[in-house]
Amino acid sequence: MDPVISTLLAEWDALSQLITQVPEDQWLQPSILPYWTNFDILAHIVGTERFLNGEAPFDGPLPTDRHYPNEVAQLNDRWLITLRRLSVAELLATYHNTIAERTQALSSLSNTDLDTIGWTPIGQAPFRRFLQIRIFDCWVHEQDLRLSLGMPGHTSGVVVEASIDEVERALGYIIGKQANLPQGTTVELSLTGGAPRTWHIEVGERARLVPALANVTCRLQIDSTLFMALACGRIDRDHADGSITIDGDQTLADHIIDNLAFTI
Repeated sequence: MDPVISTLLAEWDALSQLITQVPEDQWLQPSILPYWTNFDILAHIVGTERFLNGEAPFDGPLPTDRHYPNEVAQLNDRWLITLRRLSVAELLATYHNTIAERTQALSSLSNTDLDTIGWTPIGQAPFRRFLQIRIFDCWVHEQDLRLSLGMPGHTSGVVVEASIDEVERALGYIIGKQANLPQGTTVELSLTGGAPRTWHIEVGERARLVPALANVTCRLQIDSTLFMALACGRIDRDHADGSITIDGDQTLADHIIDNLAFTI
């Protein structure tokens, strides 16, 4: 089995284990995500996979008091409207059935299928790239559930590494565009905890990852789980103060932390 498929299946298995531990009265409680309950987080994952299985959601009018930045946001809400009709037990059963169907579909894919170019959230790319993004999205939403429920876990392993890879791919954009650091700035960013790694970023006309740096403008050291929560816009730096070690230019380091979020 291709590693990207086996990693996605590992994430679905982690989700399956988590949702069996959630007390029923917690599913309809508000989550950390605006407008969404814990139920809605799982429904979003289910809806996306059912859509990929060729199914269509509710197609009536959407709430007029909501702003939808794009068609994907509209599609997400249509699936929530569809699946909110279910009871908690029905949603859990639908999740397990959906994952079984998707597992069978993905397990039959060939390398040619995975290399086929098509739509992804980042533009036209091979289907393998789409599945990498699905790993990231599902793991981030698993962490949303864990944070909302006070049930931390799944902070290391192949799924976590694959999810951090998605942020690594965006580091040039995060440091160069969002943080907009001046040319000549050099940054060492180290993750500790369950998924340690170290990045060196050099800002020229564009920011880029480099193997090593002779001189470093600022160093940041942060727990990998906290880093991902910041990078995914789940918490702000007020929840991270005291948990990040900074050496060097404090002002530039603070600016990086304040501009880490590249997805919401």
